[in-house]
Amino acid sequence: MKRGFYWKLAFQNLKNNRRIYVPFLLSSIGIIMMFYIMQSIGLSIDAQALYGGRSITTMMNLGAIVIGVFAVLFLFYTNSFMIKRRKKELGLYNILGMEKFHIAKIIFRETLLTIFTALTLGLGLGILFSRAMFLLLQKLLGVDLHIAFSVPGEAVLSTLVLFFAIFFATMLYNILQVRLSNPIELLHGSDVGEKEPKAHWLLALLGVLCLGVCYYMAVTIQDPVQALMFFFVAVILVIFGTYLLFITGITALLKLLKKKKNFYYKPNHFTTVSGMLYRMKQNAAGLASICILFTCLLVTVSTTYALYSSMEDVIRTRFPRNIIISAYGANEITKDALRKLVPEECEKNGLSPVNILEDSHWSFGCYRRDSEFLLNEDEESGLQQVILRCYPLEEFNRLAEAEESLGENEVLLYDPSGRFPEGNTLTIGENTYSLRKTEFDLSQAGDNVMITEVETYALVVPNDDIPRLFLGSGDSLTNYVPGYTYSFDIEGERKEISQVSAAISQRISEGLPEGSSYESLWTENAADSYEDFVSLYGGLFFLGIFLGLLFLLGTMMIIYYKQVSEGYEDSRRFSIMQKVGMSRKEVKKSIHSQVLMVFFLPLLTAILHLGFAFPMLQKILWMMNLTNFWIIFGSAAGCVVIFSIIYAIIYGITARTYYKIVETAAD
Repeated sequence: MKRGFYWKLAFQNLKNNRRIYVPFLLSSIGIIMMFYIMQSIGLSIDAQALYGGRSITTMMNLGAIVIGVFAVLFLFYTNSFMIKRRKKELGLYNILGMEKFHIAKIIFRETLLTIFTALTLGLGLGILFSRAMFLLLQKLLGVDLHIAFSVPGEAVLSTLVLFFAIFFATMLYNILQVRLSNPIELLHGSDVGEKEPKAHWLLALLGVLCLGVCYYMAVTIQDPVQALMFFFVAVILVIFGTYLLFITGITALLKLLKKKKNFYYKPNHFTTVSGMLYRMKQNAAGLASICILFTCLLVTVSTTYALYSSMEDVIRTRFPRNIIISAYGANEITKDALRKLVPEECEKNGLSPVNILEDSHWSFGCYRRDSEFLLNEDEESGLQQVILRCYPLEEFNRLAEAEESLGENEVLLYDPSGRFPEGNTLTIGENTYSLRKTEFDLSQAGDNVMITEVETYALVVPNDDIPRLFLGSGDSLTNYVPGYTYSFDIEGERKEISQVSAAISQRISEGLPEGSSYESLWTENAADSYEDFVSLYGGLFFLGIFLGLLFLLGTMMIIYYKQVSEGYEDSRRFSIMQKVGMSRKEVKKSIHSQVLMVFFLPLLTAILHLGFAFPMLQKILWMMNLTNFWIIFGSAAGCVVIFSIIYAIIYGITARTYYKIVETAAD
């Protein structure tokens, strides 16, 4: 053979199959570009120089790992569609005299052309757009990254190694497919559907059970810590249950309808059920994949956007006042000194403290068993760990501007999380008290908001001698000291808030008046913590955008290949149905309704998944100080609307390719 014959044939094959290779190539370029950008950002940011830089680099590295894993699964999945479509073509080569060794040579050259094009354009565009992504990240973080244009060699090398390995593995898979098939099998390879899922009722019920357990967990778990712990279990159950439901459950339902003769043997029902059954046999795994990817897209983008868009709200939740001075074991001289120096330092900066709030309380770390608080339980007990913050009745009335009264053996409980069991009694150690709940928000008092990984309660008692009331007498009382906070707002810029906070901290470090005493004393402010929140939530949103685009790309490509695959399959059905008496219009309407129903089934299921996951996501976001229900709901609803429209557009575009294939082949 002439030199270059195999190269020419490989190039011609790619050109002739451009309908399936161009989308594969474009998606490969996009994934390579995203992987390189993630690697580049993670390697280029100075984690020490940038405030919160360590968090950003960690998230970018995590994103690169997710993209790498996705690339392996996605490129193998789409490659299986392409080799299936091309088996007839490769079978013809075999029948016309080419040995399988020669066909392997063609596949090898096709792979090299694909690798060269994908890596060249993917890396080129990645390098080109990496600067734009740095600017986007800088905008989201609200800081100047001061990053010079660079091309990290490690990012380039890891991209080349990973994707060369993926393409090489797909090439070996394709060659193996040809090697293990005889010419007749290759000729009819594109006509063989995906393995038909049998109507296993047990597996179908298992799928329903998996989703049922997951949904039940999502709506019944009240503890945010448990919600976070079981979230990943729920994800596995959703994936497993969705695949079982699509592969066996829907097929079982359709076969059941097929057995009902009074229902099945009617023109509309006959074509719809048989067509749907045929499609589910061919597309169950693909449709389940679309559903899972779209669910991931909705969850990822909605949660990260909710966090990013609620930045100010989150910070205000974490810091009810701009500046909080916290102390333990502070005497009255210390408190008087703080009351004096705060206005002085504010005045030096031309500002005045407003919304001043003083708070005195006792804090106890203990364990909860139902409605009982155990103060001396061992850490290995396995009970729920809680923080119990106790207020004398007089202090509560001052804070709440109320005139509440309590009996000798009666207490008030503020339960911000709603996790304390219903009932009229509460037990602490060996003492049982009559219980009433208060709606006054005691989370606005204290050194921070009552949203932590540990349950936190506020308890109001009639006696000022709180430790002795709960612990009795003994040396253990010396381990407990009262807490005190002095918090206030400043109507100024973040820079001014930070300056005032720093000045107060400096005054404290220089020493308070003679006679002052305290065990610990520190200052916090919302301005300095703002950088922490921005770096965390801005980085998460940036990562969410990237992963969202990745999941959208995967969804789009699977839909496209399903449409192309079904187009070739339905072209024969289209012709047969016309020959048995159905008009062209009736056939087209029947096929259109089936395609529409099948491809929008994953969308509806994904929205259902998100709906049931919403309570669990809300609790997880609650742990991250996002308590505004409407922000979370609005973000989720907005993502559903926007991405449903995008999904419909993708379907419409790919459906045009489908109908073009069907009508061209039928004519």
